[in-house]
Amino acid sequence: MFVIILDLGIGIPIYKYLNHIKNIERYWPDALKLIADTMKAGSSFDFALREVATSDYGDLSEEINGVIRRLEMGDNLHVALTYLTIRVDSKIIKRTVTLIQESLRTGAQLAEVLEEIANDTKYLFRVKKERLTKTMLQTIFIVAAAGVIAPFIFGLTRVITQFLSQVAIDSGIAAAGALEIAIKAQSSIYLLLDIYIVIMTLAASAMIAMMREGKLTNVTIYFPALLTIAYIVYAISQFILTTMLSGMI
Repeated sequence: MFVIILDLGIGIPIYKYLNHIKNIERYWPDALKLIADTMKAGSSFDFALREVATSDYGDLSEEINGVIRRLEMGDNLHVALTYLTIRVDSKIIKRTVTLIQESLRTGAQLAEVLEEIANDTKYLFRVKKERLTKTMLQTIFIVAAAGVIAPFIFGLTRVITQFLSQVAIDSGIAAAGALEIAIKAQSSIYLLLDIYIVIMTLAASAMIAMMREGKLTNVTIYFPALLTIAYIVYAISQFILTTMLSGMI
């Protein structure tokens, strides 16, 4: 239980932050297209940023508002955009900001550059969406095996060993020394089962993260949920079999 609480305490804030970044990246191509169209119409880059800030782009609009506030406080555009890359840990956004800064420094046609980046980013997101769709069945299989089937069997194993030990004690068919050894071995088995569930769900989470996201760091998203599911199933299987065998002891 302590492991689950600790894992959720660490995993939930990370999940919220990564979800915040995903929401920003989802609107990023549309925002770049809006900036490019606004600049093609004759407006400045600063004005185009204000257009994005007032548009309904969720978390992205809030981050752009932060850039505008820094501009109003006296920072130059290079510093204000760097502030955005510090707050949003996204390779796509960092790459785009670097290109924007270079275009502003060299005097390149920024509107055309942003439009090309927007099209490339949309293509990358489309490929990523196809990857998630194609790996759905494999993910379901891993979750079912590591989060449901294995913990359920482990729970049954734990209850059955407890039941057999109790039968041996009540019937007196085993010597006291043998029972003492069996009980100690039983405790070690229970500990190993608990540890194995943690290791198994961690490995399954790593496989899902690499398969769907291509990032091992995203294991922090899947591990808390999968570990919670596994221990819930583990407890339910013990409760079910204990209830069924309670009348036989």
